[in-house]
Amino acid sequence: MTVRIRNAARAAIAAARAVLIVAAVACAPQRPPGDIAPTASHAVPVYAIDPSFPRSSGVSFSAVSWVERDPRSNLIYVLQRTAPPVTAWRTDGTLASTWTTQALGDPHSISFHTGTDGQQTAWITDMAGPLLAGTEYGHCLKQFTMAGAPIGMVGTCGQTSQGTGLDPVQFDEVTDVAWNAAGSLIVSDGDLNGLNNRVITLDRGGKVLADWSAPGDKPGAGPKQFNLPHALLVDRCDRVWVADALNHRVQVIGSDGTFHGTITAFGDLGVYALAFGASYASPPSTILFAGASPTTGGGTGTVFLFDVPMDCAHRGSLGSGVPFGRFNVPIPSSSSMTLLHSITVDPETWDVYLTVLGGAGLPPQKWAASWPRR
Repeated sequence: MTVRIRNAARAAIAAARAVLIVAAVACAPQRPPGDIAPTASHAVPVYAIDPSFPRSSGVSFSAVSWVERDPRSNLIYVLQRTAPPVTAWRTDGTLASTWTTQALGDPHSISFHTGTDGQQTAWITDMAGPLLAGTEYGHCLKQFTMAGAPIGMVGTCGQTSQGTGLDPVQFDEVTDVAWNAAGSLIVSDGDLNGLNNRVITLDRGGKVLADWSAPGDKPGAGPKQFNLPHALLVDRCDRVWVADALNHRVQVIGSDGTFHGTITAFGDLGVYALAFGASYASPPSTILFAGASPTTGGGTGTVFLFDVPMDCAHRGSLGSGVPFGRFNVPIPSSSSMTLLHSITVDPETWDVYLTVLGGAGLPPQKWAASWPRR
């Protein structure tokens, strides 16, 4: 979401670190068995905020937009709209590295991709131009080395370059990027009050292969239509999971365009964040984490846990759509809209890392998982 930072909410931050609000369907053994997925009769984690993450390092936080776990290093990357724009943290809360790039205007999300050459790169959605106008900022995707050197972009970057075009592609307030099994880019394009509400597929050269949206890229509530598509995942069955924020749902669509269904267990909360956690072989399944919060900002956000089937012979099976666990995240009030904006998960420990965007000085958070005995 496009959020301008004005005032801090330090008392609320302290409360968020001190207060744990957890709702779980059942208690269970201390750790989940490696080959059994959690259900109402199996392991359900309890979450508590870890006040040691991040540790004091000299890094100041403001407008922290995104967190993403690097699967190779297990470092937690933090993206913010101030300097340094990207920092990498060990799971114990110590700082591992920082980027000094000046190539970002109003960054929204960060993702990692390994190409056919085996090289890993970072991709950042530079959603909009910064407060100070620049010709190379905003409304585009940017590719970086893992050390933070810019190496490529998709779309025309610019303070006023936003558009709706498909040939060539042009974004407006682009929010997230993922990759399907063929290596094509899946891009969610359209934040609050933007021109677009669409998810598009592009080849490696940036040519549009598919466009999912309501007519005219307007907000829509039908299958493969969106009202602020905010976050993306692609699973091992090549299905695209879309956080359809203002439609209060997650849509699941095959990379071939087949509509598989929705998860709508969020009430009137906006769904802004998605992450996959642990995976299981028998039966094949993955834990889906979905972060949701009031669309007006503030209040209480919730992270929902779903056990979703990964039987690729039956891609239309999404499970019950009922969360087996959840925990609440206090969101401080601010003169700017504050939201539970992104999450990432360590699949080994089930620890959740998240961002609350909208208040000055709000750091990323770590919520540690534990399994109380019956």
